[in-house]
Amino acid sequence: MAEAQAQKLASLKIDRSAHPRRKLMRRWPLWVGLAVVLALVVGVAVVGRAPSVRVAEVREARPGEQQTELSAAGYVSSRRRSIIAPQVAGRLVEVAVDEGDAVKKGQVLARLDDRDARVAAARIRAELQAASQRLIAARATATRARSDLVRAEQLAMAQVITRASLEESQALASASSAEELAASAQLTAAQRAAEAAELQLAHTVVRAPFSGTVVRKLADEGAVLAPAALEQENVGGIVELVDLGALEVEAEVSEEQLPRLELGQPALVFLDAYPDQAFLAKVRSVRPAIDRSKATADVNVEFEEIPPGVLPDMGARVAFLKEELPPEALTKKDAALRVPASAVVRDGGQSVVWVVEDGKVKRQPVRVAQKMGDEVALAQGPEPGTQVVVSPEGRLRPGRKVKVRTEGG
Repeated sequence: MAEAQAQKLASLKIDRSAHPRRKLMRRWPLWVGLAVVLALVVGVAVVGRAPSVRVAEVREARPGEQQTELSAAGYVSSRRRSIIAPQVAGRLVEVAVDEGDAVKKGQVLARLDDRDARVAAARIRAELQAASQRLIAARATATRARSDLVRAEQLAMAQVITRASLEESQALASASSAEELAASAQLTAAQRAAEAAELQLAHTVVRAPFSGTVVRKLADEGAVLAPAALEQENVGGIVELVDLGALEVEAEVSEEQLPRLELGQPALVFLDAYPDQAFLAKVRSVRPAIDRSKATADVNVEFEEIPPGVLPDMGARVAFLKEELPPEALTKKDAALRVPASAVVRDGGQSVVWVVEDGKVKRQPVRVAQKMGDEVALAQGPEPGTQVVVSPEGRLRPGRKVKVRTEGG
């Protein structure tokens, strides 16, 4: 009886070790649901995020583009460009010009403290005068000694004087002639010293070696300058002078393209400062050396007529032409438009570009005229200045928002 009651009581006890498992089994659908919702939210965010696209602008063809053999980038430079420095060391007391001033050859640019040079020149002039007086005295002595020798020779022939007296007169005449030569040499040396002193004094006045324009002022009054301008920044330099009448473009051309160029070959210059203008030019020289780090050579292209407003170091692009263009061709442009070749893709059996407007893309059909290097000419397409996507990806859809970055950015 007692044993039966004990079994009955044991059956009424709660098994707490199995309870957590049943609770976990009841919660797992909730965790799965949360994971699905999170995945859907992330997916929608990724799909809805605006993709970043690289764009370029549709442009009009430049003058002479059909006749271009090759093109190269470069900068405007001058055949005569120099940092002007004094030929002697000294303290700068005056700078007579300022940046932008046009100067003539020989015009005074600056002056150095010349007090030491003036004192030295005055001392040398005094020494020159003393040497001149010594020469006068030596010549008088030599003339008198030669006259005495002639008279002594006559008296010796008449046996009026002794042989010893004649020899003494001969010795005096020889010594006085030697003194005259020495005095003459000293005078010559004094003259050269005076010339050097005057030259040193003249070097304290710095003059323009050629006509040009002051583009940089490198020193002010009070600066102590070295005697020459070196490669380092402002070691003795006072101003930088450039001949704006000798401007040209220095372009870098790869060594494999050099055989396509020749001296006198016609060219067009497009300046970054004046992108809508073209300037006639021709190849003046090719530097006979290769930059081994870049495998390029410098080609100097001179303007047929230097355009106003052009300054040294302006960015430029040179188009080397197959044949010379008449001046009126500078204002003519091809009807075809230009876009990067990678912007044109095939879609639905036709050529299209993806145009960006108001931050959204749209598909626009185009008609390709011909391929020209890394660009294509369009016989029909968007207006010049329109932004088109470069190398568009397959996920683009009409009306989709995009983030724009320009070509090269």
